[in-house]
Amino acid sequence: MTETGEPELTVYHRHLACLLKRDAGQNFQALLVQARHITGTSYETTLYDHQQAFRLLWRHLECSGYLCRAHREARARLASGHIAPDERADLELFLTVYGQAYPATAAGA
Repeated sequence: MTETGEPELTVYHRHLACLLKRDAGQNFQALLVQARHITGTSYETTLYDHQQAFRLLWRHLECSGYLCRAHREARARLASGHIAPDERADLELFLTVYGQAYPATAAGA
């Protein structure tokens, strides 16, 4: 906790500092890592910190148009059948979250 009683955002600040230094693919991989932390309940700091980092990365990728492309690529990768189990789990999780955020797009794709 900070002096004002706010939760520390260590993970969030780390990603904020790197956001513009990384390419979209690296930020997407970081997004998947945060999703695993949140759903797997394994936190470096707190759930809130990981959620804020996830939101930061999601908004950045959304504004750059990368999320839409990642959605198409994830669907194609899964359909190909040539994918490792860990990557499959990550992409299925991403598609689930994407589908909740963009139900019409996810259903129509």
